[in-house]
Amino acid sequence: MSDSHLFDHVALAAQVKRQRKYAWDLDKGVQWSLGVDTTLPFLPLDSQSIACPGASQEQRLALSQLVGLIINSTISEMESVITKLRRVAWAEPLREFSVNPEMWELGDLFFIEENKHALAFNRFNQLFCQTEGIDPEQLDRLLPKAFGSLFLKAVIANAKSGGHAFWWIVAAVEEVSLSLFQDIHRVRDSIDPLYYEVHKKHMEEEKRHHNYAFLMLELIERRSFSLKRLLHRKTDLLFGQLFSSGWVLGELNKIFLAESMTNDHPFFQVIASCLPLMRQLTIPELMSRLFVSAPYVSLVLNTKNHRLTSRMAITHRAFNFPFPDPNITPLAPPEPTERPLKKKYG
Repeated sequence: MSDSHLFDHVALAAQVKRQRKYAWDLDKGVQWSLGVDTTLPFLPLDSQSIACPGASQEQRLALSQLVGLIINSTISEMESVITKLRRVAWAEPLREFSVNPEMWELGDLFFIEENKHALAFNRFNQLFCQTEGIDPEQLDRLLPKAFGSLFLKAVIANAKSGGHAFWWIVAAVEEVSLSLFQDIHRVRDSIDPLYYEVHKKHMEEEKRHHNYAFLMLELIERRSFSLKRLLHRKTDLLFGQLFSSGWVLGELNKIFLAESMTNDHPFFQVIASCLPLMRQLTIPELMSRLFVSAPYVSLVLNTKNHRLTSRMAITHRAFNFPFPDPNITPLAPPEPTERPLKKKYG
């Protein structure tokens, strides 16, 4: 990010105006009346069904929907965490510098939009539960939760010590969101229309404000030199990668809780039936799937997929974890799903 972007009040003011003009309303901006079509997948799966090779059509449908709900919850939790660190990771660094008023305005809009996105993804997940007759608290047992986690505590501690791992994580999440939508857009006619629309509205605002994390990283880079700040500059990206990847892996492990929930709802029963397929994989095979070739999951876990963030890391000479090179093959549209499958979830 160049000086002309960071300190150009004209360009920043134009961005403020653009974000205000095109902002969408949570209640009116999404066609919630569409409801959730649970006979359709939410995300296309690869031939290996993420990490359940040989899954049946019924299992692939349930896996597609669960992965879609996990993606929603992951983004929602990350964007809720953003609000949690508003003061220590945003307001305090801005007060330390002489910045344009527009940087404050853009930040205010950024936090408002992120909170709205979190609410939108949570609303979709709630609608799924209502449609299927699932207790939301039961579904929550399988979904990622950041609050109270070691991940969140570590990021807060890093920010309080003067670090900026938080903004590296935000930059990666923003980039992942845009890449994820590209995959969804290619198969938009084959997935649940409301799922697509929620992610489309999310992408619209992410595309308008995704540069804000990079602006903050550029601003923080200009702090006066000290040994402590040099250490943060070198290690904060690595710190964020390790704690965020560890959190994601730990939360994905919740899928095994489905085995204790088979009597709660048929949806959980189908998910539980997929787990023996996953256990057929060796640990190296599973890790390779998760970090290298599994769609969506490796996009989140493997920062080699985050090109803009990696480019910024080179500019800042920050240590970057040597994740393996991703090898994601293009996804085919989801297989047609027979309508009678809905009865099995009802």
